[in-house]
Amino acid sequence: MNELVYSDLYKQVLKVPNITEQVKIGNLLQKIEIIITLQQRKLEQLKLLKKAILQIIASNGFLLHTKKVDMIKVRVADIYQITRGNVLARSEISNVQTSKYPYPVYSSQTKNLGLMGYYKDFLFKNAITWTTDGANAGTVKYRKGRFYSTNVNGVLLSSEGLANQLTAELLNLVAFKYVSHVGNPKLMNNTMGEIMFNIPESIETQQYFSNCIELVINLIGKQEKAIDKLNKLKKYLLQELFI
Repeated sequence: MNELVYSDLYKQVLKVPNITEQVKIGNLLQKIEIIITLQQRKLEQLKLLKKAILQIIASNGFLLHTKKVDMIKVRVADIYQITRGNVLARSEISNVQTSKYPYPVYSSQTKNLGLMGYYKDFLFKNAITWTTDGANAGTVKYRKGRFYSTNVNGVLLSSEGLANQLTAELLNLVAFKYVSHVGNPKLMNNTMGEIMFNIPESIETQQYFSNCIELVINLIGKQEKAIDKLNKLKKYLLQELFI
């Protein structure tokens, strides 16, 4: 069993800057920590804003510009064509987007919002995907534009514009409740088809709120990148100090 004996620790020799430099370095790191904390708070506020918007919309009805928005309860199978992605070998996917590999490939992973890489062909356009198997089963995402989806994603298609950011987010609020946890977690096509959820009756209203939510999601993404850069800066400075 590994252990660190006090007597050995006391014998270690450390190189440290003089007191004046220590204070300056300490102040710099403290400022970075404060900025990171403030940015994290801003990120949490954006996430709460998104959650609040969705909770209001998911209610039985609300006002938009003094006009009542009517909500309807729909069954997934009644408004979407339900299908599934295809198997795609990792070796066929490019890590970077190029003219030869322009289309994003989405899988069930949580990293990078499910983006695995890029492929030369696409399967779907402006559709909703959900994870069918594994720890992330029931996670619903809207995929804008043309894309390829792997076989661990189910796909919802609509020729009437009902596959949008808002409907995906509203479905995501309830889909996890239908995941089977007998053995490997699953949410299969037939179960997804029976899910009931509320959406605004007007497609124009759906698109209005889709745009609002996309704006908040983009802000959340930018905030997360800003925090990641600050953490990398802090790590870099600490590494440079101990070289």
